[in-house]
Amino acid sequence: MAARRVRPDRWYGLRVPATFADEQVWYEANAVAGRDMMALGSVLLLVAVAIPRLALLPAGTYAAVCAGLLGVGSLILTVRGWRLANRLLRERRGDA
Repeated sequence: MAARRVRPDRWYGLRVPATFADEQVWYEANAVAGRDMMALGSVLLLVAVAIPRLALLPAGTYAAVCAGLLGVGSLILTVRGWRLANRLLRERRGDA
């Protein structure tokens, strides 16, 4: 996605109405979403590796922290991508 190589399809990518409305919006919004997902994955990896070394947490708490980070991060990325795609579409249509 970050490399702008994923063509618009029904199964993969940032799939919101604005990205389906314009192919250029698809590629730009998916590039940003792809970079955001790589950043979230990096943060999750660091947290998952650092927590056991910094704190003695029960396995359930450790899993909850990692799952919570993934869930909240995914929600933020989704909202950010959706808003970006809508803004890009408005700009392309001249509504900005």
